[in-house]
Amino acid sequence: MAEREILEELGLSETEARVYLALIDTGSSLAGPIIKKTGLHRGTTYQILQRLKEKGLVSSIIQGKKQYFQPVNPERLMDILKQRQEKLEEILPNLKAKLKASEEKQEVTVYSGVKGIRSLMDKILEDLNPEGKYYDFGVSGLFKEIMKEYWDIWQKKKRKYKIKSYVIFNEEVKKKNPQLLKDYYGEARFHPKEYSSITDTIIYKDFVILFIWTAKPPIAVVIKNKGNADSYKNQFKLMWKYSKK
Repeated sequence: MAEREILEELGLSETEARVYLALIDTGSSLAGPIIKKTGLHRGTTYQILQRLKEKGLVSSIIQGKKQYFQPVNPERLMDILKQRQEKLEEILPNLKAKLKASEEKQEVTVYSGVKGIRSLMDKILEDLNPEGKYYDFGVSGLFKEIMKEYWDIWQKKKRKYKIKSYVIFNEEVKKKNPQLLKDYYGEARFHPKEYSSITDTIIYKDFVILFIWTAKPPIAVVIKNKGNADSYKNQFKLMWKYSKK
């Protein structure tokens, strides 16, 4: 990397770097030789020299009514770098706190009724297309019972978009609705009926969605929160491990 580029990375402007390097080459000098070497206007050169003086990279002396400029030892650049690092270290804790707060922000949305839930299910497909994946537990077959033919449409779109699904069904579904399992697209496991739940829970990306099919009308509560979603995924993985194929 060229010297000028490195100086620019340290915070000098392109013209400041040019003037500083010109001064390094000439040593103690009047402004004239620097102007000639850099090709900059006289007024601009004096402004830049003043800025470099303020940054501690240039000093000047008056000899016989003429002002001579000279570069400070380049090791001063290490001091500038150290100062920049110290300033960064001062604000790092605050930046980290803000990042953590933004990650922990939680958005909650409620969808109600068949039409509302259908729009939500369409959104899930859009978010996961193509080749996304989701996890689902507490599945009793009520999705198909309440959403009717849309359940079949949803499975077909999952296949079309190559969306992977990992679903833990209530084992009662095997007896009550074997056709549902034939039409389902994805991997399936089963938990005993004594662990059945009225809440169907889908987890994908940063979302956790709680479907309460028995409500009148049915509702879905969408929670967007990365930490919460990660926690539910871990819970699902444990349940998946001990569920039957």
